[in-house]
Amino acid sequence: MPKNDKTRRRKSHAERDRIKAKKAASGASYTSAQSGTVHCHRGPELPALDGSGFGADRTADMQTASALIGACLERCRSCQASLADQVLTGDRLVVASLAGTVYALLPSPGFGCSPATRRFHAVAHDTGRDGYGPAVLAAVEEMSAEDLEALLEDTLDLWAAAAGAAPASPAAEDGAPDGQQEQEPRRFDVAGGTAYLLSAGIDQLLDREEMQALIQHAEKSAAAGDAVECFLCDQPLDVAAEPEIHLGVAMRTLTLDGRELDTVHPVFTHPGCGRTRVWPWAELMAERQRRGLEVAPEDRQPERPAGQQHPRNADYTTFSLARRPGGGMVPLVLIEPGEPDAYGAEGWLAARLSEGFKPVDLSGQQPFPKLDGWSLRCDGGRLVSVMTASTGAWYRQEGGWATPGEWRKAARQRSALLLVVPSGSVGERQGDQWLEAVSRAAGAGHLLGGLVAVRGTLS
Repeated sequence: MPKNDKTRRRKSHAERDRIKAKKAASGASYTSAQSGTVHCHRGPELPALDGSGFGADRTADMQTASALIGACLERCRSCQASLADQVLTGDRLVVASLAGTVYALLPSPGFGCSPATRRFHAVAHDTGRDGYGPAVLAAVEEMSAEDLEALLEDTLDLWAAAAGAAPASPAAEDGAPDGQQEQEPRRFDVAGGTAYLLSAGIDQLLDREEMQALIQHAEKSAAAGDAVECFLCDQPLDVAAEPEIHLGVAMRTLTLDGRELDTVHPVFTHPGCGRTRVWPWAELMAERQRRGLEVAPEDRQPERPAGQQHPRNADYTTFSLARRPGGGMVPLVLIEPGEPDAYGAEGWLAARLSEGFKPVDLSGQQPFPKLDGWSLRCDGGRLVSVMTASTGAWYRQEGGWATPGEWRKAARQRSALLLVVPSGSVGERQGDQWLEAVSRAAGAGHLLGGLVAVRGTLS
């Protein structure tokens, strides 16, 4: 081989090694690392971890974990996903250190954390116990892939909260899936310094001009001395002083001249009174009753008996394939609850919109929406849970659902279409009857979902 070819080959190997190191630290693809467009997220300084304190005779590199925390702080979703996968498939000593550091200091695991995190907290919290480090590592090493992911997500929330949220970086904006700069569509900042945080799903009921009109009305009312009141405590909302005000909506059906009219009512609340959301009117009134607030006689809700147990109908889960607008197939999962929502179809719709689900068009006329932060977790080709970045497991099945071979083959693209419908929409119908039932749900505005990531093992 000519000398110049050997030199060129050595340089090529050195360049690939450099790119691999850069990719490992950033979570970017080979192409982006090679082109120099790699994202660089600066997290906390995490030196290499000596595993002896955990009873392990090895050292763990914490650079990827540091970059992952930085990506969480800067809200770069693409890097969060790729870096989290690297941490989850890497040395579990890294997760043991990240989680043990925070949960050893907390008196409780926190509201809304996963069962896996609660079990881990019971091990990690007693820092004075002999063998604490090895016990923490053993607890992490015994976890299933699903529980490990839930623990990591809960842990990252705490790391990000401790460090304080940072504004989205230019790297995060450049990495938006559609190539456009990512903006926060649910936040209105006004000149007085108050920020209005809008509920997820509100954009399906009001357009942006109507949202702006609601906020302008609140500002004008306050200026005229007619303060807006929080719907969940009946105390005034000072639009000139509050750093943040939540704005949700309530869906209400009114009967006028024998006709039913669907109406939407603004729901202004303090952040401390509860998260902003879309409400069915009956549930909003029930919540006011529960808090001891005044409710009109015609809006009073019957007391719901507590603690009653009764057999529950099984949920329906259907696997199929859907054609993408523009061509190609995508694996489809449809989940239907076996029991109706306590507040009917309106309650089901309000809850799903508040969780970020969007209407889906299966006719091929509109692109499928994306559900950022949502994923399907598979284990050995079985679908075991639906996960969200904010709350962990949204839905799970002990032992998982068996998936068809064609579904698993399509799922290797690591993306799937998640669909949800209210109870009684589809059931056990098959073939053309199934398609007709789904079409009816879509026509009623009750077919919701979006594209989600597929994680875990498919075989």
